[in-house]
Parts: sequence; C-alpha cells; structure tokens
Amino acid sequence: MPSDLPHFNPETPLSAKDSLQISSIKLGKLELRDVVVNSRQAGIQLYEILQLTIQQIENSRRRRNSTRFPDTLPIASPSRRLSEEVADYLADMTRRALQDTTIKAAARSLKILQMTCGDIPVSMIDHRHIHQMWNLLRSSPPNLTTDPTLQCMTVDALIALGKRLTVPAPAVATLELHRRMLTTFFQALVNTKAIPHSPMAAFRPVKASLLESGKSAERLLSTADVQRIFNPDTFTPWASKFPHRWWATMIGLFTGARVNEVAQLKVADIIQDQGTWCIAIRMTKDADLAKSDGQQTRQRLKGKSAIRTIPVHPALLNAGLLDLVADVRACGHPRLFPQLSAGLNKSTGKTNARYSQALVIQLSNYFKDLGFPKGVGFHGFRHTLATELEAAGVNEEDIALITGHSISKKVPVLHSNYIHRSPKLVRERQIAALAKYNPSVVLPVYQRGQFKEKLGKEAKMYP
Repeated sequence: MPSDLPHFNPETPLSAKDSLQISSIKLGKLELRDVVVNSRQAGIQLYEILQLTIQQIENSRRRRNSTRFPDTLPIASPSRRLSEEVADYLADMTRRALQDTTIKAAARSLKILQMTCGDIPVSMIDHRHIHQMWNLLRSSPPNLTTDPTLQCMTVDALIALGKRLTVPAPAVATLELHRRMLTTFFQALVNTKAIPHSPMAAFRPVKASLLESGKSAERLLSTADVQRIFNPDTFTPWASKFPHRWWATMIGLFTGARVNEVAQLKVADIIQDQGTWCIAIRMTKDADLAKSDGQQTRQRLKGKSAIRTIPVHPALLNAGLLDLVADVRACGHPRLFPQLSAGLNKSTGKTNARYSQALVIQLSNYFKDLGFPKGVGFHGFRHTLATELEAAGVNEEDIALITGHSISKKVPVLHSNYIHRSPKLVRERQIAALAKYNPSVVLPVYQRGQFKEKLGKEAKMYP
C-alpha cells in the first residue's frame, strides 16, 4: 500500500543509533531545540508540526495580498490516521440506522481512498490524492477492493494493470457516487475539527447530461400501454398465480405508490379514516421483532414525506380489494402479500426490508413478454398518475398528498411545527384529486377464496 513514509510499526522504538537527533529547527517564530525522533509515530508528529507551521506562514503571507484561505488547525493538533477515522465514521453511520447499502457504498469509496494515499494522517490528505483516486477509478482492474493480490500493489501498478486489461471507464453516476461519499466523510471531519478544510471542496458535482438517448425507456404509460398491461387475456393468467401479482399492480396504478410501499403493506394498513377506506403508507412494528435490540420492523420508507394515507380509489373497491383483505385476515397473516419476502442480510442477520424484489422481477418479465422495452416497470404507474392529475388541473401540493413527495416550504419551521393539516380537509382534497383520475381500463373482479391455496396452512409464507 502506498505511503509517504516507510512501513513499520509506529509504536516500535528505535535504537539509539537509529534515532534521529536534531539540535535546532527554526521556522519563522517557531524554534525547536534538541529534538529526538525515536519512533515512526514521533516522526509523523514532527512532520505535521513542520507542515502546519509552513502552511500557516504561507497563508499569512498570502493574506497580506487580500487572498482568503481557510484557517489552519493549531500547531501540534492531533491528527489520527485515515483507517481510524474511517472506522469511527462507518460506526456512526450504523448508529444513525442508515441503510446497509449506503454504509457499504461509503466503505468502498473510503477503502479505495486508502489504497490511493495509504493509511496516513487525515490532515495530510489533499486534492492531489483525490485526483490520483479519480485516475485509479477510471482504470481500476476488476475486483479492486476484494482481490487480496491487488491490495499489495501500488496505485501506478493498478492503473497500468487496468489499462492493459482495457477496463471500460466507470459510469458518470458511479464517479458521482464516490464524490458524494468522500465529500460527506471529509465534511464530517471538518465539523469535528479533525481537519481545517475538506480536500473535496474543489470537486463540484458532475453537470447533468442533456443528451437524449434513443435507448432510454419512456416511463410514462399511455392509455394503450395500460390497456395492454391489464388485458384479461394476458393479465389474468399471469396474475392468478399470486395475490401480489393480482393486487399490487392494480394498487400501483390507482395510487401512484412506490413499489416497496405497496409490496410491504400489512392488513392493518387498509383502514377507514374520515368514513373513507384508505391505504396507510407507514411503518409499524412487527410483533416478532418488537422485543429485539435491532430493527423492529421490516418496512422501509424513502423519507418522512412518504408517510401518508391515500383514499382507496372506487375502481379498487369495485374490483374487490376488501374481499382480499378479508381473506388474508382470515388466514391470520399480518401482511397483505405473504408470498413476498423482505430478504435477509447474510452478513448482519438483519432484514433487508425489500419486499419488492420478487415483485419487480416478476413484473419485469411480464412486461418483457408484452413487448415493453427494458426500463419500463412498476414506477411507470407513479409517473402516469402524477402526469394525468397535473393535466386534469390538480395542483402540485394535492398531487404530493397522494404520491408522498416533499412539498417546498418557504417557512420550514412554521410549516413543520405550527401549521397542522386537518385530516378531513386532506382527505377531501385527495378524494377530489383522485376523482379526476380514471384510467381507461377494466380491472378483473376478485372473488372471495380465489387464493385459498396460497393463503392456506400449507402455503409458503414469509414474515
């Protein structure tokens, strides 16, 4: 692993003949006398003192010309190694209950950073290390962070290997993800006064591409698209295999809810509110997890604005949604779609909270068989509902009350803490909005006991 200093145990003291003795060092007003360096750690501390002193002198001189520079840390401020700061940062991400995928993405970015600059004190990392990391990412060999043989190679050797293998450059979105992860990490160090300023300050987000791609699928579904999806000749045979195939697609069409919001619904989430049957998009405790020290629910939401209660569209009631609720309640299972699994993280033993995975795969295969291009899926229902409501004259705030998008607030504290929405008024606005949304499609009508086999005692179900 590359480093500016030789590799040996920093705690191992050097012998008298190997120790470094300096009678005097003078930098500006600072003078150090009778300096003895008898370990690697001592050498690093001396290096940091001298580096910060030089930087402070240079900045002081530049400021005389009215140039603004960030203040340096006080001389001799302790600076921990990158590995130590990374370990604490990832532990704090876990404490904050962030998603495992987010923590893994941050860990990967920071591991590549450490491969680039070595396990040096964080105060020594600057923009040159970041530029070198970009070079590594653009020409990195496969399995960069998992192949043990690559861990011992220098950055230059890794880049050369990647070029020999003609490794394709990563997607712009991948590089942008690394940039965001590093920016957040270094900003946390700035906030804790571990470093004076972030080396990522000079690296701005990638400009969004305006280039149109002929291969990108249109997510908005036309009337003909919706009719093709719910054509009884194809939909009924496909949907008859599982309750979630039959109902999740119809709920998605008439609510615009996200796929995981629908897939993770519980029987108790179909409620009556203000005299209206509604679907509650929320997170509630799972009985078998309630007493655990870790996660207490297998449900997951995108954010606070996703919590909402949506009136059930008359088309869903006419298609027999309440009959499904009665059937599932009779079988005793708490969730509306028992054949969907949340998944389990093998490394942590915790739930992945992704009930949507099987549904997404099954629906994608169904859409593919119908001739839809790659990329068209469940999210198309969400685009369609929002677009149709806007075209019908529904204002954006009322659309957001249904879709669960955040609403721009000119006075956030006032909106969040003092203005309380009347549940009755909210429900009236939602009902009025949904009354303007009537896709030209005939839904199949559910029959009580239709999924008796799938809801029976011998059926395979997931918690």
